[in-house]
Order: sequence, then C-alpha cells, then structure tokens
Amino acid sequence: MAFDLLVKDGLLVIPEAGIHKATLAIKGEKIVGIFENADCLEAEKVVQAEGHYVMPGIVQPHAHLGRLEKLEDYASETASAAIGGVTTTLIFHRDTGDYDLQLPEVIRTAARKAYTDFSLHLQVMSDRHVEKIPLYLEKYGISSYKFNMGYRGRESVKKGIIELNDGVMLAAFSNLSKMGKVVACIHAENSEINAYNTAKHRQAGHSGLSTWLEARPSISEAEGIHRALYFGGLTRCPLYFAHMTTRAGLELIREHRRQGLSPVYIETCPQYLTHDIDCGLGETAKFIPPLRTSADREALWQGLVHEDIDAIGVDQITRKMDPADVGIWERSTAPRESATLLPVLISEGHHRRGLSLESIARLTSYNPARIFNLYPKKGTLSVGSDADIVLVDIHQEKKVTPDIIRSASDYSVYDGWVLKGWPVLTLCRGKTIIQEGRIVADGRGWGAYISRKDN
Repeated sequence: MAFDLLVKDGLLVIPEAGIHKATLAIKGEKIVGIFENADCLEAEKVVQAEGHYVMPGIVQPHAHLGRLEKLEDYASETASAAIGGVTTTLIFHRDTGDYDLQLPEVIRTAARKAYTDFSLHLQVMSDRHVEKIPLYLEKYGISSYKFNMGYRGRESVKKGIIELNDGVMLAAFSNLSKMGKVVACIHAENSEINAYNTAKHRQAGHSGLSTWLEARPSISEAEGIHRALYFGGLTRCPLYFAHMTTRAGLELIREHRRQGLSPVYIETCPQYLTHDIDCGLGETAKFIPPLRTSADREALWQGLVHEDIDAIGVDQITRKMDPADVGIWERSTAPRESATLLPVLISEGHHRRGLSLESIARLTSYNPARIFNLYPKKGTLSVGSDADIVLVDIHQEKKVTPDIIRSASDYSVYDGWVLKGWPVLTLCRGKTIIQEGRIVADGRGWGAYISRKDN
C-alpha cells in the first residue's frame, strides 16, 4: 500500500501509551498505520522526524472568535494558533436570540475562512435557550453549553448578555444531565460580589491592577464554584470550570471529587500559570478573572503536576490594545493568543518544572478531546484518528514577537519572552498548515466544522 505521507522515525507522544519511536502513515485525512520499522514503506511524501517529538494536534477548548468584521478572526487566529500546534479550536458563541436562526450562516462563513477545524460552545442565558438545547445538540452537534455567572448590571449591558440567574442554570443542569455526552462550561464568579466591589472602588476613584483584583476577589470565584458544584451534585450534570485561577477553587473541586458527587473538570490558562498580580505589567495585564497571587499561581502548577487540572485553555480573543490613558474600568482585557500555548508549557512546564511531555499532551489534546466528545477523532495519535499532527523541536528557542505570533492582535503578555520548545510542522487532517513558523498559503478554508453528537 502506498501512503500519502510518512512522518518517519519520530518520538510519538501518545497520551494513553507514553513515548515511542515510530512512523506514522497517513492516507487522505487519517492516520492509517503506526510502524516501528518504516524501511519498506512507500509514500508520495516523507517527513523526517528523527530527533523530534510528534504530538497530537492541540485541541484548544476556549476561544472567543467571530469578533472581527466578517468573522475574519476565524482566518487570522486559526492560522496563528496553528503556529503553536493547534488543530482544533472550540469557540464560545453568544447571542441573546435564537441560535437556530444564525448558526447555519456562522458555520458556513467560518468554514470558508478557518485554517484548522473548529466547533462551538453556546452560552445559555434564558429559558428559551434551555428549551432549545435538544435541538442544538441534534441539529448542530453542540454538546457543551456555557453559563456565565460573573456579570450583573452595567457589565452585563456592556457585554450584551442577559444576567444569568440560578433558576435558569439549575433547570439547564437538570436537562443536560439526561442527555448523554454533554457538559456545562462554567465561568464561576459571584456577580453580586463583583458588582458591589466594583461600585465601591469606582465611586472612590480607585484604579490600577490591584484594584481590579480587589473588585473581583478570590472569594468571588470560590463562591461561584461552590454554588455550581452544589447544583451539579444535585443534578449529576458534568461541569467544566473554565479559566480557574484560585487555590481555594481547586480545593473545593478536590473535595467534590473525593465525595464522588458528579463529574467535574478543571481548565486553567497560561497567563495564570506564568503571571500574577506582581508581574509588573500594570493595567495592560487586565484579565477576567484577574491575575491572582503567587501562591495561587503555584497552586495551579501543583494542580497540573498532580493531574487535578484537566485542560489548558487560552481564553483566546483578538483585539488591539486600548491607549495607555484608558483606566482599569473601561479598559478591555488583554488579547490572548493560542500560538504561545504549547511553547509556554514546554518552556515553563517541561524544561523548568519537569512536567512530562505526556502530561502536556493530555492537558492540551487527549483530555479536552474526551471531555468535549471529540475523541478518538481528535486528541491522540492512533489508527483511524484524524491526521492532526505536530512535530516539535523541544530545544528550539524563539523570542516572542508579533512577527512570530502572526495574530491580528498587537500585544501579548509574552512579548519579549524567550520560549524554548516550538512546533516546526503542523498538520490538520493530513494537510500541512504550518512549516517552520510559516503559514502555508492555501490553508485558508481547509478548516471544517465538527459536529460532536456522535463521536
């Protein structure tokens, strides 16, 4: 049998099986063979991978795309993400109206632009959304639904969202628990604590990054987690806590798991692993949730080491930075890019802290694929899986610059950092998207929308 492509003699990082030297054989869009000896194999093209690690394409579970005119960030940001080895992106989609009226056109337009595969989470804000979840699952294969607990009053109006109330959330959890492979994605904060503190500090004229943390303190996240866990335990609805930042929240979830009350998954983000309130970046380091203390940051690293944290998301968003004279209350959050996700984990996790490459592959590919009903199509290197493959040079060093990231954004909290460990080749369903940091010109529109109903 002649293959389309061989990725030859690389060190395969297979989350379920460890690291093994072998050759991947690709036919069409799939991995069709794994061979220890590739001497007799024939293919139209051969990639020599000896001395490099071959990892499954990253499943980036947390992005906010569709914010640029004509959904152009589906093009710019999936291409940028592929520089960092991302081959599938899960995108949060939000609207106060009926999603069924808009999703067909959103999916068609996005697929014409995306360089890599994508799927959607939908934000639930009303009884109407709750009632239509079975339709969204059946018709579009959307098996994950967001519940944003953090906004009230002027913040909700500014973001164009309906304030989430506990009744809607509890009703939705009850419905989701009966629907099989679905999960509720939680933005856990106490909106009343946030609103009270924000009003108090704004009235007093306070500003600065430390004030931002005081307005959305650790107890706000912890209480939101506690409340969602209680509802999850009552209904047995699987919960996925997005962008978790606190040691207190981690302990609450550990206790919930010890009691075996309901399935719970934890995501954190790179910025919460590498930056804290004393990072020195000032108001340009505004995030939601805020950067926390160094103790919280260290607790998150320990959560990775002990496998309490299941996934790394980016909370990816594309924007230009606000002028320096915009205060903390009106300033937008800093842009976040996916291109640096894997380099940060290899550089700061593997090289500095000894986090294994198998652990990194679990956090970035295997676990999110399983949680969001993409496995084994995505998230692993196995026969029958999509040929989503990342060839990584774990010793390559690059300084982070806009030219390296190639995002439509103009800022990264990693600007100027030298990160050690970069992809040199990214394949999505067997197609070369990135080679030596360069975007392949004909990759636009290769990305496909993925239904997650029957995987």
